[in-house]
Amino acid sequence: MKLGIIMPPKFESFQKAKDLGLDFVEFDCNPENYFGGPVSELLAVKEELKAASEATGVEVGAVGRWASPVLGPDGEPDPGEWEQVKAVIDFGAYLGAKHYLCSVSYVNGLSYYKNITAAIKILNEIVAYAKERGMKTAIVNCMMGGNYIRTPEQWKLVLSEVPGLGIKYDPSHSFVHGGQGGAYLEEGLEWGAHFTYCHVKGVIQRGDSHEPEHWAVRDLTLQHPELKDELMGKAFGPDNSYDNPPAGIDVINWRAFFAILYKYGYDGYLAIEPHSATWQGEKGEKGVKYTIKYIRDLMILD
Repeated sequence: MKLGIIMPPKFESFQKAKDLGLDFVEFDCNPENYFGGPVSELLAVKEELKAASEATGVEVGAVGRWASPVLGPDGEPDPGEWEQVKAVIDFGAYLGAKHYLCSVSYVNGLSYYKNITAAIKILNEIVAYAKERGMKTAIVNCMMGGNYIRTPEQWKLVLSEVPGLGIKYDPSHSFVHGGQGGAYLEEGLEWGAHFTYCHVKGVIQRGDSHEPEHWAVRDLTLQHPELKDELMGKAFGPDNSYDNPPAGIDVINWRAFFAILYKYGYDGYLAIEPHSATWQGEKGEKGVKYTIKYIRDLMILD
């Protein structure tokens, strides 16, 4: 296994990862309204990034484009977004990334059947395009941006129809549909053979997840920016029911999860995802270092 971290696509990210003793970085190149930036800006610095990777010995393990509205209102590929997706894959291939992480947003106005069939079609195209550039494709189990192919319900319909598509699995996301205890052990035991890339992010949660409602409010804000202050305060304001502390001091049974990974012979990438509003600054740095030590102790087959 290799241990890395999600970082912004900047040259200094490689040195930071090296200083932490990590093997790789992951760059997520999302649409601008989902915490990303213009793809053109990434392409403008790709030579600088590649030089930093070579100088530090820290590889790019994956690039991703989450919350991608790659399907238009008719279920056909959106030409503009499809070009962005291909540009991100090309960007990753140039940097030597071995994985492309993707999502497919649900198209409101189309039936569930039409959404699934449209997703199967575009995912086959994504997998083929990435494969030609030496990259494996995995679909994320995060719901950001309306991604819905993230539970066994959809995996049963999609994975067998998209040869070569794996799952980017993050056990913290299972709390959205598994309640306070999560569903990651059950999902892992049934679908672990399809895990081709994993995120490491802690979670604590009281009761059922409010994430679906939060994202729904955020999406409504994108449609009505004049209500941003009022709506965003409700969706992403102070929350005493959920947090993402460092892995190892959270409720996920990481030892059991790693047992599942070993059961299926997983020998891939593990990307730490610092993702908490309360673990910032010096506290956040200490949390990352704790997670590195904790997870390294579970990597017993290296």
